[in-house]
Formats: sequence, C-alpha cells, structure tokens
Amino acid sequence: MSAGEGQSAGRRPFQLPFRDLPLRGTVHASAGDAPRTLALHGGGASSRLGYQPLLDFLAGQGHSSVAFDFMGQGESMGRMADSGLRDRAQQALAVVDFLQMPRPVSLIASSMGGHIACSLIDALAPPALVLYCPAAYEAAALEVPFGPAFQQVIRATSDFAASPAFDALERFEGRLLLVLGAEDAVIPRQVEDQYIRRARKARSVEVLRLDGAAHHLHAWLKDRPVEFAHVAQRVLAILEGTG
Repeated sequence: MSAGEGQSAGRRPFQLPFRDLPLRGTVHASAGDAPRTLALHGGGASSRLGYQPLLDFLAGQGHSSVAFDFMGQGESMGRMADSGLRDRAQQALAVVDFLQMPRPVSLIASSMGGHIACSLIDALAPPALVLYCPAAYEAAALEVPFGPAFQQVIRATSDFAASPAFDALERFEGRLLLVLGAEDAVIPRQVEDQYIRRARKARSVEVLRLDGAAHHLHAWLKDRPVEFAHVAQRVLAILEGTG
C-alpha cells in the first residue's frame, strides 16, 4: 500500500516495470466500472497525489480513473534526467497497456502533462481532455532529456504556436475543458490562447479561469471547497459527456 493511501476511498495501488524500474500508481475505482480516464501530473515536485481529491470525487460519482507517478517523481523510481517528453508519453501508454484500459481513454493533465496528453491524442483517441494550466513545448524540446539542456530550450522559445502539442490538438474531436489560473505566472498567455484557438475540430471547448489562482491549481482548489466542487462537477460533466 502506498503512503497516504487506503482502500476506504476505493483506491487500489499498482506497480509496473518500465526500463527495469517500477512505476507506481493508483486506480481510483468505482464499483463495477473499469477505469476510463488517465490522469497525468506535471513536472517539478508534482505527483499523482495532487489528483487524489478530484479522482476520489469522480469515483464517488461512478467514474473510475487512474493516476501514476512519472519516472523520478512521487513514488516511481529512477531519475527525471534519464527521461524526457517523448519518454513520458511511452510511460503513459505502458500504464494503459498494463491495466488493459479499453480505448478510447479520456485524459486529465496538468502543466507539462498537458503537452503529454496532446501527444497521446492519436494513440488513445480521448473522448474528453481536461487540462489544468497546460504547458506546451517546441519540437526541439522533445529530443533532449530533462535537465539543463531542456531548460535551455524552454528559455530560448519565443513562439509556441509551432508546438507539436497544438498540431495534435487540431486533430482532437472530443470535448475539451481548460482550467486556468488568472494569476498564472508560469504559463504564457500565448500558450493559453493557442490551447483555446487550436482545438478547431473539438466537439466543445470550455474555459474555466479561476480568479486569484496561480499555477498550482490542485493545491489552490484543495483549500477552497466551493471552487473545488464547481470545477469537479464540470470535470465530471465533460468526462461523461453530460453537458
């Protein structure tokens, strides 16, 4: 059992090998419902635990989902410096295959995870995308491992419109929910605008911009039950296609 987890909320921990190192995650299960949604956390100090309140809520409403820690973060072993953006997409697909999640698979993602989610659009054909403060990176960033070289590419990027994330988003035909912090100083407004504008084939695009919130939206929402409840209800509606 992973630290901080319990069976009472319908959480089932799992572990799978990836390059001979364990990736650890949690199925947030609702009785009789196979997981239909995968949650992807961001970079830095983030982990799957940031999603725990949201995914517990979804399970309580009958929607099962999965979250895992990327290599070198949370409870997964290895070093972030030994992976990169392309590698993270492969880790996500490994989790889907290991758990035998039936496609299509909806995606929830935060920050760096937003770019990863877009890179999975063709492979997983998600009916719904829920993106919290999503980041986007230029093509050159796909070829370098996390660390100084990756940071150098980010600092040199001035035009994000050519990001492969947005090329993929233009092929997305499902439901898109963007949850943005009005005071986010990490994600450039140009990136937010591209996420809104480039989902041209999406069945629907909804934007929730949270006044007073910065980049770390899950922590911000955890301390604000009214705002959390509103966002969580919209996430559920987008995932279930109920309006």
